[in-house]
Amino acid sequence: MRHLSVPSAQTQHWLELCRGNRWNSNQAGVTRLEDGRNAIPLADTAPNESDPVWSGNPHLEIAVQPKPSSHWLDHFDTELAAKFSEELPRSYEIQGDILIVKIEDEVQEYGEMIADAMLTQLPNIRLVCADLGVKGEFRVRELKPLASRDGTVTTRTRIKENGYLLWVDPSAVYFSSRLSNERVETLATAKQLRTLLGRPLVICDPYAGVGPSMGALLSETGLVSGCLVGDLNPAAYTLLELNLEHLVRRRKDSKGNPSSLLQPMEVACRDAKSWSSETKNIGTVDLLLVNLPHHSIEHIPALLPLLRTNQTTVLRGWAIVERSTITEKEIEIRHAISSLDGAIEKFTFNEVKGFSTTKSFMCFELWLNLPA
Repeated sequence: MRHLSVPSAQTQHWLELCRGNRWNSNQAGVTRLEDGRNAIPLADTAPNESDPVWSGNPHLEIAVQPKPSSHWLDHFDTELAAKFSEELPRSYEIQGDILIVKIEDEVQEYGEMIADAMLTQLPNIRLVCADLGVKGEFRVRELKPLASRDGTVTTRTRIKENGYLLWVDPSAVYFSSRLSNERVETLATAKQLRTLLGRPLVICDPYAGVGPSMGALLSETGLVSGCLVGDLNPAAYTLLELNLEHLVRRRKDSKGNPSSLLQPMEVACRDAKSWSSETKNIGTVDLLLVNLPHHSIEHIPALLPLLRTNQTTVLRGWAIVERSTITEKEIEIRHAISSLDGAIEKFTFNEVKGFSTTKSFMCFELWLNLPA
């Protein structure tokens, strides 16, 4: 394979030039040469060696021996890997065809080389982005594209979870594949409630994001009869509409025929607490999901009027709380129900995972009965 031989100190510059013009090949990584130079693999579309663009840097033919590798570091400069063994990324997250990785300050200048090695190791990845932390009102990630397999840098992608497809955009909307098990548990709870009530459910998910919870629920035959779904983030709402359109269209009844229309069926970009301001929504919901972890518990009183009365309903949500205040938060949740003279039939408040040294990510689930 043809390679461009460049001084080691200029490797990053030439990688950027080749990648920007789609002249680099992802079939091999950068190769260290014996004379203080590195060899960058070139695609067939790259200009000939005589082209002035190469500034006199020679081209070499280097045999590329495909070999199995288990880690992206196998495609990274060995001396740099040894020098920065503690600073180089040890983990990353994948959403669809996007890889998201935190790059420590000490190795920022090698970001594109790191991304190039990751693209070589992971053929299904289209785009590698650096995670610069959360930003803005909706606490979404600030992502910096480092390397693209095909030159595109859009962060909209599609993921598959528990058998259904969802559009996501990690730079515009929060989504965590790590909470997939929580959505499986939500489905299990919904099925139990359906069995108890003897009919399909009306479900409200006012903090839906791109709709992963509704994906699990709508994929279950005969589980959902109607839904109220929304999010305050306009970017989330755009993807939520796309995802729900797909999910609703693929619904089937027990005989494999298209399911009956959902009623009610509303998707909105709005403040979750405003759903109960409309009379038509009062007392319509069987299962209410509350997923705004930093504010879920304080929002409960504004959402409870949505639940049906004189029957069992379920409130299921997630909250980030100080471990020292878990008992206090449980009392706060119970008070929200008792203030409406509601009866709590069952209440669980369990840790899903640690959030920090002092905080936990908790799931609360209440089976309750509110009076009319």
